[in-house]
Amino acid sequence: MSEAYAYRPHPLLRRRVRDVASGVEGELMAVINENVSAVAAREYWIDLAYIRAASGREFSTSVDNVEAATRPSGGPAGEG
Repeated sequence: MSEAYAYRPHPLLRRRVRDVASGVEGELMAVINENVSAVAAREYWIDLAYIRAASGREFSTSVDNVEAATRPSGGPAGEG
């Protein structure tokens, strides 16, 4: 089983994004192709997006769940 992973380019890197699965917004820090298999005999690779939330903690989600955040900067949530 290979333990390697690879960083992927993404047009929203270092921009404000939303995880559509959880609704949490933050800055897209990285997209990494990782092996997420539980069994060594069958590798399963997916692209994971790492997002840094306002709390400073990073979490991962499928890259397919990432979209640009549309809230205007400078205004509180709900305005605009």
